Amino acid sequence: MIIRGEYFNPKDTFECGQSFRWKIIDDLYVGVVRRSVLVLEPLSDGFDVKVLGEPMSDADVATYFDESADYKDIIEKLSQKDSWLEKATTFGKGIRLLNQDPFEMLITFIISSNNNIPKIKMSIEALSEQFGDCLMTYKGVELYAFPTLEQLKVRTAMDLNVKGMGYRARYIVNAVRQIDENNMDLKIPFKQDYETSKMWLKQLYGIGDKVADCVLLFSYKKKNAFPIDTWVKKMLRELYGVEDKQKAYETFVDEYFDLYGGYAQQYLFYYMRNHKS
Repeated sequence: MIIRGEYFNPKDTFECGQSFRWKIIDDLYVGVVRRSVLVLEPLSDGFDVKVLGEPMSDADVATYFDESADYKDIIEKLSQKDSWLEKATTFGKGIRLLNQDPFEMLITFIISSNNNIPKIKMSIEALSEQFGDCLMTYKGVELYAFPTLEQLKVRTAMDLNVKGMGYRARYIVNAVRQIDENNMDLKIPFKQDYETSKMWLKQLYGIGDKVADCVLLFSYKKKNAFPIDTWVKKMLRELYGVEDKQKAYETFVDEYFDLYGGYAQQYLFYYMRNHKS
């Protein structure tokens, strides 16, 4: 399947903090998506997505890369709101909001709490190598699926305390046990509105507002979700003069960004992270 390149750049998309399973092997971006391995081969005007291992339909690849969204329209609307969004959308116009597996995103963003991107990637890779299935060896690199609920539910916090995991192992054990023992259907939030689905996710151990919003944005297609952490609060204060109160942040985001909150958050976050001055 071909992904056109005008509004898609792998570096922007895979290095903006939403996905941690992509790596560069022999100058090609290679990623594990559920039980498939995707390889992006550059073309003159985009990328050819090669699917290795378990088959993945063009429709599923398109969904993963958010192909149904009109990024030209989204960027035009956001860039007209203010000069910061104009700069951010110009800089990060290659960002796509990936639609990833809900269970993987739950565990991933529990791991992300009070953490940085290199350590998150390290923990997720270690977790996958120790408890997930080896899918294949690609150019000498072994690639593993993210572990399933069944594979994790039999593990203790000591088992899961892999590289960089620390106290988060206990959070994962408790969340996995809760999902398993209560037979929770992780497809439910797809059918719910944003507020209801957020409350549903926050039933789970270790899932607060920020983690819930990340999961909703990156796996449940709730594109108005706007994850707010300490860094994002600082950004909102400095760029928009938002008062330093949780309700003030939430109200501003809801009113100012509306349905495009998730896109705006990613563009602004990526721009500010790369332009610290």
